[in-house]
Amino acid sequence: MNLLPKNEWLDGEDLVGRLMSSFWDDRKMSVDIRDLDDHYEVKADLPGFEKSEISVRYNNDLLSIDAEHTSEHEVKDDGRFVRRERSSSAFHRQFVVKSINEEKISATFKNGVLTLKLPKTDYEEKKGKAISID
Repeated sequence: MNLLPKNEWLDGEDLVGRLMSSFWDDRKMSVDIRDLDDHYEVKADLPGFEKSEISVRYNNDLLSIDAEHTSEHEVKDDGRFVRRERSSSAFHRQFVVKSINEEKISATFKNGVLTLKLPKTDYEEKKGKAISID
């Protein structure tokens, strides 16, 4: 018999799961996508990254944004003590965005914000095909 009500924030397994989820939520790339009349606008926050560390691809209706950053810092103290600190971070996000004119996609990167303009094409609804079963 359980005489005490279950205190959800003290449940060990659930607590660890929540902590890990919030840890990873804080470490993912924040992205806003706006549906405008003739294009989509994608803004991704990538503070601390350089333009050369960012890769954007659009292939088969799939938009991929990748960013990878590595830094090293070395401190020497009269030749006896060496401290080297390394850090790296990588982000990857993918979105399905259909009916885009691939040739006219543009991207800019300013003040840690990647901005993509994805021009829309006219949507052509396909009739599909009935498949016979043998």
